Amino acid sequence: MSSWVLAEGLTSEVTCPICLNLYRDPVRLECEHNFCRACIADAWGQLESGFRCPQCRETFPQLRLKSNRLLANIVERVRQLRLDAGPALPPAGEPSPVLCSRHEEKLKLYCQDDQLAICVVCGVSREHKGHRIVPIHETLQYCQEKLKESSGELEKRVEVIRGIEASQEKAVLELKDRTETIKGRIISEFEALHTFLQEEQDTVLGRLREEEDKLLQEMQENLKKMHAEKSTLETMLVSVQQKLNEEDPVCLLQDIKDLSERLKQGVASCEVVPARRLNVGSFQGPLQYTVWKKMRKRISPVPAPLTLDPHSANPYLVLSEDLTAVKYSYTSQQLPGNLERFDFCACVLASEGFSSGKHYWEVEVGGQPDWDVGVAAESIDREGWVILTPENGFWTFGHVERSRIGVYLDHEEGQVSFYDAEEMTHLHTFVDTFNEKLFPFFYPSADTNTDPLKICHLLL
Repeated sequence: MSSWVLAEGLTSEVTCPICLNLYRDPVRLECEHNFCRACIADAWGQLESGFRCPQCRETFPQLRLKSNRLLANIVERVRQLRLDAGPALPPAGEPSPVLCSRHEEKLKLYCQDDQLAICVVCGVSREHKGHRIVPIHETLQYCQEKLKESSGELEKRVEVIRGIEASQEKAVLELKDRTETIKGRIISEFEALHTFLQEEQDTVLGRLREEEDKLLQEMQENLKKMHAEKSTLETMLVSVQQKLNEEDPVCLLQDIKDLSERLKQGVASCEVVPARRLNVGSFQGPLQYTVWKKMRKRISPVPAPLTLDPHSANPYLVLSEDLTAVKYSYTSQQLPGNLERFDFCACVLASEGFSSGKHYWEVEVGGQPDWDVGVAAESIDREGWVILTPENGFWTFGHVERSRIGVYLDHEEGQVSFYDAEEMTHLHTFVDTFNEKLFPFFYPSADTNTDPLKICHLLL
């Protein structure tokens, strides 16, 4: 074994735990731990009272330092071995120890209160007095256990995030698919309208061209007749000018008679075919309205001509004779009771319900904002107080300042949407799953002085 290896093997045994250098004037405490005299004196000088071993934390009532000559001799022998073997360097590849930034000592202790690695000097300082301080190698095991727990918890969280991430990615794909489907439907519906309008435009322009061609042909034929008549008259004019020199009065009178007859025939045969004969009424009338009325066969859904169901109306509601308007009354009507009637809340349903398809209708809601319109499931509870929520079978909208509301129902898609029917701006949409027949629902204003709630029958 070389002197350097022997010296390094003994170094840890003759190193002061405070300064981490070879002992200088080593002293032994009553607990049998050794320190440099200057190191232990400095450490104890920082204590407010009592004397405590920096290693085992045992407290002594008074300062008793005994010189350890045997240890001092060993230290000198180790120092000499190190000098003979050259400077002590850490083995190749081994990192240099991390030192305390304040005392430049090795970090051998761990303060559990501050969760901080500290040196022996820090451990006996006033800053860490009363703290739970343990050797750092004991803390390593504790930290490893905590890291394992944290690792397990992090793995669980990662799995949760992965699940959420997968769900979000799925939702992104669903959104894109749904958007593409809606986009295709929008394009298809507008293309149908574009095709219809283009066909109507081509039809009207075709009729206009036919009318134009017919009149142009007549005008061209008239121009030909005029040209022929003009040539004849010009010939006659030359003949008349020549006959001015005729000396025989009998011949001259005969020529004048013949000429007068021909002039009468020529004037009578020339008439202008006017451009106003074009039938403008077919092309300059209410063209857009005419096309719009034709377009109603292409519109889907067309506004449904709903009527109110008197058997479902609350007794405090008064329906119009045509069953399209309803108004609240403070006086209850004497109506026969039945299971279809709302016995407490002033509500009424339409006579017709929908189990499939797309449907649209418009309602004039009166002058006060205390109304509700929408749809209700066939199985709703019509007794007692009605709470208008989807959970109870009601998909309704109301209590806003509007004059006319449009309601759109797509039974297969599970959609109920509401629009300001004046501007066709979107107001609200429910998305749900419909498993039964739905009926248009109406809840008029409780103000008897306001206009009645009225179903609009649009003239298409």
